Amino acid sequence: MTYVEAMLDSRGRAGKRQGAAIALRGRGAPAPAPDAGGAETERSPPFEARHLAALVAVAQTRSFRVAGERLGYVQSAVSRQIATLEEVAGTRLVERASGANEIRITPAGELLVRHAEALLARQAAARADLDQLVAGETGAVRIGVPQGVGHRLLRRVLVEYRRRRPLARVLASEFPTDAPLFELVEQGQLDLALAGLPLAPGPFEHRSLLRVRWVLAAPSHWPIAQRGDALRIADLAGKPLVGRHDERSGPPLEAGLRAAGHEPNVVFRTDLDDTVRALVGTGVGAGLLPTFGVDPHDAAIVTRPLEDLQLTQAVALVWHRERVLSPAADELRTVVCETCGRGEAGGAPAQAARP
Repeated sequence: MTYVEAMLDSRGRAGKRQGAAIALRGRGAPAPAPDAGGAETERSPPFEARHLAALVAVAQTRSFRVAGERLGYVQSAVSRQIATLEEVAGTRLVERASGANEIRITPAGELLVRHAEALLARQAAARADLDQLVAGETGAVRIGVPQGVGHRLLRRVLVEYRRRRPLARVLASEFPTDAPLFELVEQGQLDLALAGLPLAPGPFEHRSLLRVRWVLAAPSHWPIAQRGDALRIADLAGKPLVGRHDERSGPPLEAGLRAAGHEPNVVFRTDLDDTVRALVGTGVGAGLLPTFGVDPHDAAIVTRPLEDLQLTQAVALVWHRERVLSPAADELRTVVCETCGRGEAGGAPAQAARP
């Protein structure tokens, strides 16, 4: 058993269980103190990581069959793992209607799922740390970046980083939004990531780097686009809009419209800046784009600021606060902070921010 397969105890009170009181106990923890009669307090057996993984998979898929496919088990094996976990927990975790495929996670199950997700993420991070230690300086440093920002920052970073560590490898992955980056950092699949503020909840540290400016991009033939002044949210009431799937993929245009008393008229959704730009250019609707995502020579698109909506987004460098970065990853973190500092994407960095 690894150290992250912590002991999760559910104790009874006065002979009757009152829910799942869960305590974490790792290796090296002091042994249970004897009770007044000199006998050691009885402990429940520890939860096993594979059983916790089965519970998380069932909670995410609401299906024993799909959970089994995800984990590489047959359906009956997942059912047995859940049954074993419930026996150890001393309470029902999953409820399944007789003769139906509907699965419900009980309140105790939801509670345990939250702990299980954190424990499994720590296990994955521990494996990543061990792999990185074995690989030493030959291992690659992995960094995740959201679309558009990455190559504008990393091209300067990589030049300086290769000057300092010519033999080190950097593997950069680009994503439509920063939403999946937090889970990848938490699980140890990424050493570093660029993400917008505020951060998602989790074991993260960060250093602010720069601010990205956004603008409203509208078809040039629209009357409001031909006005020379800034626009307001109310100017978009009823107008067809190109929206986003993920709320972290840009400023909250739709929320701003609703706050002003207007229901957004979203005709298409995408988190890809290139798609937004193409749809705006063909007259499908208006949408928000970062300033670096707009071609100033594109006559089909007109950009305008919005007076009553904050169109800037802070970008930070993020890492796992409890992981030990390799020397190569630690130096990349330093280079990113020194090179980017505080400024605007695509512009000159301001004073450097060091970790």
